[in-house]
Amino acid sequence: MNPHRSRVVAVFGEQQGSGYLLGPRLVLTAGHVVRAYGFADVIVYGGVGKVHCKVAWRRKDADCDAALLAASADIVPLDVAAEFAPLSWGELIRLDTQENCQAIGFPLAQRDEQGNLDSEQLTGRVKPGSAILVGRYVLESSGPPPQIPASTSPWAGMSGAGLFCQGALIGVVATAPTHWSHGRVEAVPVRVIADDLTFQRALARHGGTEVTVTAVDELSDPERADRDFEVGYRRYVANRFGKIETLGHAPDRGRIIWPLDTAFLALELAATTHHHGRPATDGAPGKRIHAALEGHTRILLQGAAGCGKTTLMQWLAVRSSQGDLPRELDALQGRVPFVIPLRTLTSSQHAPRLEHLLEELDYPAAGSQPHQWLPRLLEQGRGLLLVDGIDEVHHDLRPRVRSWLEGLIDLYPTTAVVVTSRPSAVPYDWLAGYGFSAFSVLPMSPADVDTFIDRWFTAWQENDHWSAWRPSHSAAIALRSALGAHRSLMEMAASPRLCALICALWLLQQHFDAQPPLPLDPLQLHRATFDMTARRTAIELRLRSRDVQRGLRNTEGVELDLKLQLDVLQALAIWMLFNGAAELTKDRVVQIIKQDCQAQLIELAARQGSPGNLSLLAEQVLRHLLVRAGTLYMTTAGSIAFEHSTFRDYFAAKAIVDRGHFGFLVNHAHDPQYTDVVHMAVGHCRTDADQLLLGLAERGDREPEHRTWLHLLTTASLQYAEQVDPAIRAQVLRRTKALIPPPDDAAADVLAEAGSAVLDLLPGPDGLTATEAQAVVLTACKIGGPTAAAVLERFETHPDPAVRKRVRWGHSRITSSSTLL
Repeated sequence: MNPHRSRVVAVFGEQQGSGYLLGPRLVLTAGHVVRAYGFADVIVYGGVGKVHCKVAWRRKDADCDAALLAASADIVPLDVAAEFAPLSWGELIRLDTQENCQAIGFPLAQRDEQGNLDSEQLTGRVKPGSAILVGRYVLESSGPPPQIPASTSPWAGMSGAGLFCQGALIGVVATAPTHWSHGRVEAVPVRVIADDLTFQRALARHGGTEVTVTAVDELSDPERADRDFEVGYRRYVANRFGKIETLGHAPDRGRIIWPLDTAFLALELAATTHHHGRPATDGAPGKRIHAALEGHTRILLQGAAGCGKTTLMQWLAVRSSQGDLPRELDALQGRVPFVIPLRTLTSSQHAPRLEHLLEELDYPAAGSQPHQWLPRLLEQGRGLLLVDGIDEVHHDLRPRVRSWLEGLIDLYPTTAVVVTSRPSAVPYDWLAGYGFSAFSVLPMSPADVDTFIDRWFTAWQENDHWSAWRPSHSAAIALRSALGAHRSLMEMAASPRLCALICALWLLQQHFDAQPPLPLDPLQLHRATFDMTARRTAIELRLRSRDVQRGLRNTEGVELDLKLQLDVLQALAIWMLFNGAAELTKDRVVQIIKQDCQAQLIELAARQGSPGNLSLLAEQVLRHLLVRAGTLYMTTAGSIAFEHSTFRDYFAAKAIVDRGHFGFLVNHAHDPQYTDVVHMAVGHCRTDADQLLLGLAERGDREPEHRTWLHLLTTASLQYAEQVDPAIRAQVLRRTKALIPPPDDAAADVLAEAGSAVLDLLPGPDGLTATEAQAVVLTACKIGGPTAAAVLERFETHPDPAVRKRVRWGHSRITSSSTLL
């Protein structure tokens, strides 16, 4: 017989629950099962029957959910109680997963057809790192949960059950989260209960002995120091990356911030295959994130700008820091995450230094880390490096980053690594020699777009800061309808970044009762973004009319005209682009303003009657842009940055066109950092777009190593141009047609970056191999939209079953509901 079974109690209070017998007349249970100062009835296996109890102690708050019941008579005969083994109260000090743990109680799922209760022994593993922020132990079931109606947890009734690890009582079951497919229960650590003096006093009053909690897994002093530092660092990561800043502004409220749990959408990933042989998939490449990454510890994640790569990295950081990754991602469970945004390398010009990693990541408590803490952690195989943005590093530095990663893996071979990049920045096999598996992020399906929009508007409505202009419930419905009516809008909305812009612009229109048409191409959308606080949608009004409309002038010690504001932003943007910088020091910004806008500053000083110190005036200009324009912001480290790289690219492209730097842009267009700049430069051109497009295409002709990307980039830029000579368009598309059909999925991944212009060039199934047919279908799926659906229809009767399966998968992305973690 299980030694705990005769001490397992069924409790009938405010609700049916479980408990554990501490003595002949004492029961420990969950606080929410009974009412404070109330009563409950209890029954124990092998006991005397139902016994009436009073609530001797109860605590129900954020940290504790427990109660002590004192019975009016013995619950079990004294001879049975005399055989009870001494109860050991324990706690887990380490964050290592503990196997063979158990909780025994009376869950709802164990009722028979007549409604009679029976006990259930829930076995599994305890993950001390899970639910660390809320102070709970998590018992993850080793088997599937019982099948009961979806509206109820199968573990309802387990509340109050004792949680045991290595024979010690370590917790009291309090909750059974439903969002983990009913695969876990959470328990209040008994350390919290034992440290409550009111509990100890109540226990003593009713004949119990003082409780002493001992560690199940002892630590040496150095190990304890490591653990304490790790717990603090995990808390920091969970808080630091537990929110998402998105584009769009509320008047006077700063940037829009979502909770990560609201913002994160589990998009689909496709495994990237080799350039020869049959695809690695069996026809349907798309899998939701948790299924696609199952079993992998070295991952190269590729996707277009704004597709959600960085958000996924944040989600991995938060969930791993909390120990709350889904079961499919067990290979990453128990690891400590380090988010490494590589764009910071553009200023430091070196790969991250392991001995100073936490300092470089701006962890505030980095100076208190125990000596050699990080190397010890990596030697234990408990590190998770989340290296974000290979494409944001200058191409000359990428080999250095790869060497750093390879050297680190050689030194610490059990370290898990996830790397993100655009497909055009590095090939899918960039790290294949070190066991990396490559995946590409697929665009959002229409069902995902609907979910994204609903979550975006829900997050806005639930934030008290924006209560003055909350949208009606119908706003999201109306936006979804508008997207469905415009193919180009739906194609843009498949990108999470652009979908957020569309939501913000739509909300602005609803707030001001303005109904200008939504932008139908990405450049129009980016232009409109800069006017998030005014009625009109020209970028110039983003910078000036907002203050004029509200009667605000000279609030920062200087009154700027429109031209000076635009000149300053363009000067900063093009300096950052030319120097590969994501952020600038304040001194550098002031210096750039003085050098590039000297004549305007002198004129401004004369107009204000304060000639002299141009440095002071430049600082006032910067302060005005930070406070009033809403396009720049100051980072936590005190650097100056654009609100988003999109804004920087927009102004840099405008500066390039105004100054005629087409040669520079063509010569750097092979670098993915310039992709958006090229797109927007084509859009800014009025009569020179043909010249720029032809320059890009002809450079691709001359340079075979960059030919594919340059020709695809030129094709993708067509949708940004206001007008293109038909002969130039034909030349561009002719070059791209030479890249079709894509030979495999990896080529399809790159081809899809050219956007909707490619769809009209994709062939039907005649003359294609099965591998090429699958790649054509995948290209269409990654681009999306009604035209893509028409491409799929050509392959519906293909003789190869894998092709047909991929077609069915492609169609299902248009009609199926989204799947969320």
